Amino acid sequence: MTVRDPATSFGDVATQYAAQRPAYPQAIFEFLLANLSGPRALCVDLGAGAGLATEALISCFERVIAVDPDARMLAALAAPVAQRVCASAEEADFPEGSVDVVVAATSFHWMDQEKVIARVARWLRPSGVFFPFLYGPFVVEGEAKAVFQAHRALWAPYRDPRLGARADYSRALAGSGRFAKLLTYSDEVRLKIASDAAAGLFLTASYAREYARDNGGEDAYRLRLAEDFAAIGVIDVRLPLGGVLAIAPSD
Repeated sequence: MTVRDPATSFGDVATQYAAQRPAYPQAIFEFLLANLSGPRALCVDLGAGAGLATEALISCFERVIAVDPDARMLAALAAPVAQRVCASAEEADFPEGSVDVVVAATSFHWMDQEKVIARVARWLRPSGVFFPFLYGPFVVEGEAKAVFQAHRALWAPYRDPRLGARADYSRALAGSGRFAKLLTYSDEVRLKIASDAAAGLFLTASYAREYARDNGGEDAYRLRLAEDFAAIGVIDVRLPLGGVLAIAPSD
């Protein structure tokens, strides 16, 4: 088994990721705005990837800057952002107190969380907000559940440990002591999709993709997945969604 660092592999499937992953529901951005006081001038989309959160952020803020370490992901970002910055979250920099909101959509667990929190806390203006949120692991229900679980067992050895404890964003944020208030967000997205679309969606997960890479390649494995689900027809998929909104001190 050979495993690449999945944090640097998403650019391999930038177009697929943009097409297959669902955008985030409007409710999560309403939650953000309801808990943001003051200006809405600048939002930094940290680890923006293919921009699944970016379009909604553009409608909420005067300027959005997309930051991602992979130029291929930024190239797949269709949203008209004010600026694209090809840099890691640990390397990106903005003037102290210049940013109203920093968002990290399904990306914060790949980062050096302690270092990134320190940088974000410096960028934020008083009462500014850092909001990392993420889709959790896919949950398949109904008739397709057993088929999905059999494949998920194959992927398990390829699952990066950062998808465990570091996906609990509240731990890092509370432990930093840099924020005045933390608020949790919880929701879910439900999809009913055909077998081929389900196969494509599951292969946007880093560990499923790495398994496929080691076992005949992604194209062959996608066909195998689609064939295993084909007899079922429509696949019921649930994506848990959660996050922690951290509010900077007021002065």
